[in-house]
Amino acid sequence: MLRLRRTTATAVDGAWAQTSLGRAWSDPALHPAPAVGDELVVNVEARELGLGSGGYDVVVANLTRGLDAPRAGDAHVMKLNYTPLQHAVEPADGAPARATPAGSPPAGAAPTGTGAPGGALRRAPVAVFPLHGHLPPLAWAFAQASGGARLAYVQSAGGALPGGLSRAVAELRARGELSEHLTAGAAYGGEREAITSVGAIAAALEAGAEAVAVGPGPGILGSG
Repeated sequence: MLRLRRTTATAVDGAWAQTSLGRAWSDPALHPAPAVGDELVVNVEARELGLGSGGYDVVVANLTRGLDAPRAGDAHVMKLNYTPLQHAVEPADGAPARATPAGSPPAGAAPTGTGAPGGALRRAPVAVFPLHGHLPPLAWAFAQASGGARLAYVQSAGGALPGGLSRAVAELRARGELSEHLTAGAAYGGEREAITSVGAIAAALEAGAEAVAVGPGPGILGSG
């Protein structure tokens, strides 16, 4: 069962809020930025379990300013699908097929090939890393070796699913060591969304990336 509590924001720093219960994070992909005095519903499970670096509350709903979000255009691809936080996104790798006349491409479908003139997917280096902490040294090493070529990051599932949670990505983007941040599969909240990691790689190359790093967000749980 979800351990939900009602609380009030007493101090705010971007997506982070101090509440009457403790520290809480409000996912910018799901909620408007909180303000002092906002009434929030938070999930307290991680904080009450004392989960180290992840031991803070997570905002489930902002009752003051979060109940009137506009519809996301014609987007119909769902992230966090079939959960209470499901939301529609516009995928960078093309919308899935809907019912269309035989032989007709689905509306909004991506080209058959992508990433180079003529539609062929061009060759490019792709690095796969198992821990989010590997991303900063990988991006730094690539920048040094390539003279500042464009490196995109594709966030896969396995660690934290929200794209907005990573401080490392924000710092790398600010320093110009990442050209783009895409979230693929169950991960969401990047600068662009993708249905699959392969589709995200293709979309990054089509947008001008010269290499792609693929790996999970922060917070890995291992079974041993």
